[in-house]
Amino acid sequence: MPTVLQDMSKIAMFRSAEAACSVLEHDPRGREAVAIWHRLQVEAPTTQSTSPVLILEGADGVGKSTLARNLQQSLQALLLKTPPTELEHLRHHFDAADPQLRRAFYLLGNYVCAASLRQLEPTQPVLVDRFWPSSAAYALTYDFQCEHPEISRMPTDLADLLPFGRPVIFLVMTLPEEARSRRVRARPGAITSEEEALERHEAVRERLARAYSTLQLPEGQAMHFLDASGSEGDVLERALALVEAQVKNFHAMPVPLSVNWHYTRQCNYTCKFCFHTAKTSFFLPQTKEGMDEAKQCLRRLHWAGMQKLNFSGGEPFLHEKELAELCRFCKEELELQSVSIVSNGSKITEDWIRKNGTYVDILAISCDSFQEETNLKIGRGRGSHLQQLESIRKWCEEASIKFKVNTVVNALNVNEDMGSFIRQLKPVRWKVFQCLLLEGENAGEEALRNAQKLTVSSDDFKGFLARHSQIDCLVPEDNETMKDSYLILDEYMRFLNCTGGAKKPTESLRDVPVITALKGAGFDSKMFHTRLGVYDWTRQRAGCADGGDVEDLAGRARRLTPFRRTPCPLAARGNTLRSWGQVHIFAAAAAALAAAGLAAVVSNSRSSRILSAR
Repeated sequence: MPTVLQDMSKIAMFRSAEAACSVLEHDPRGREAVAIWHRLQVEAPTTQSTSPVLILEGADGVGKSTLARNLQQSLQALLLKTPPTELEHLRHHFDAADPQLRRAFYLLGNYVCAASLRQLEPTQPVLVDRFWPSSAAYALTYDFQCEHPEISRMPTDLADLLPFGRPVIFLVMTLPEEARSRRVRARPGAITSEEEALERHEAVRERLARAYSTLQLPEGQAMHFLDASGSEGDVLERALALVEAQVKNFHAMPVPLSVNWHYTRQCNYTCKFCFHTAKTSFFLPQTKEGMDEAKQCLRRLHWAGMQKLNFSGGEPFLHEKELAELCRFCKEELELQSVSIVSNGSKITEDWIRKNGTYVDILAISCDSFQEETNLKIGRGRGSHLQQLESIRKWCEEASIKFKVNTVVNALNVNEDMGSFIRQLKPVRWKVFQCLLLEGENAGEEALRNAQKLTVSSDDFKGFLARHSQIDCLVPEDNETMKDSYLILDEYMRFLNCTGGAKKPTESLRDVPVITALKGAGFDSKMFHTRLGVYDWTRQRAGCADGGDVEDLAGRARRLTPFRRTPCPLAARGNTLRSWGQVHIFAAAAAALAAAGLAAVVSNSRSSRILSAR
């Protein structure tokens, strides 16, 4: 009997790609597989599409290959298998290896396959012959013979590699055992020990069926079971009906294009209106393990579509060493389009900018008044804030970092005219916010601040904007615009949902896939774009400094390509890429897909297609 420690070791490799790699590193061919994975890791984010990815699952002999062939013809789809072509030459070695190495190899094959999916043309339907559900279900059936939640749950990093901007449909084929075993025996080649056990023992078959039914997929995805009995045409018709329904009901989650990570709540200022106060001292990247975990979460956000990351707080420069490492990681390894920082400026030094400025695209400094006595009343600094602001502007100019100013309009500065000072500073953007109350932060009994007396009316806020209407780079945001249009990530890697007037945290990215956390974030993607959340956010100068206005910036942003596409080595595998709108499908399926906004071209009648399949 395996020991508890042996079981724990076997379970651990199901948690992530790197856990599977750590098992494979003990085998020479395993190291080759790991090297292939690291070379093929695709971090280009997905675009949204209604073209489906259909994953076929089930025991050997249920007809997956036959259905895949018929679906490929009907949908004009591309067919992938696991292990994919990149690892196929290693399959014979691992099929004869010990069970732990074999499982690790097939687990890693899922990651290579998912990375390959992200390289494909998003309008191309894709079929996948076996994926993670087979790896997990067969391990539960043969290696553990009992339920293990850690194995039954798809790893977060694998879930985040899947192209969740399009329908991903998991289909498990089922067939009575007599028919299944007859098909397996009719195949050429040897019967594996697992197939023999499946045929001989009803308990094994029940365990496999139960394992498939208990698997936990990412948010919005479910395991669909398909009766594979009857003719090829019957099975194909059932499968297409299921695809139609899933595509019609598909709703893509918003892409986390720009994320604001408030990675610390600690601050050396005491601004009275602050709505992200020092309620905890937790700082994830403080240890090596925490830094590695933070980087992996950021990597998964990038897989999900993040192209801009903004470090905020608290005061991010209280952790200047960790900040430098994270900025470098985001630009060099993730190759994000934009890395920005929002700071009160007090801890920024010329030396830090000189050493790390190349990894920063935008540096925003909070400045709520150009009168030091007003800053002191607000809690902004100790009397030298404006002098430091001018120094930072100069350092940013020397380092080609876009300089930005953030101002919170409140009762202490609402009547101030800041126009001449902003023109002198020439920021790329001047973000002007209306003082916002959030329960538990700067309002309510549990809050560390009380900003009630600092709020201003909508009319007063509009008056401030009218006074500065000639400032080209002014970007205003009132309370309604601000509240739901930011993806805010807190120090625990949880999105903060502000829709109810307070910050309600989602589950942490440390525990769940991005798609799961996003569902509870309350993010208003439409408002994000309306408030010009996408702009020319790379290091090249633009804006007030060179005469560009906000409309110019928005126009440039629309001309940007927010999604990097990686050259696709799979596109040359002999399949012609076609639009989902050109799919040849049953007439009934075409009607259903057209109702979902997809134009399908029907080249043959329903009856002739079914007859040819029969």
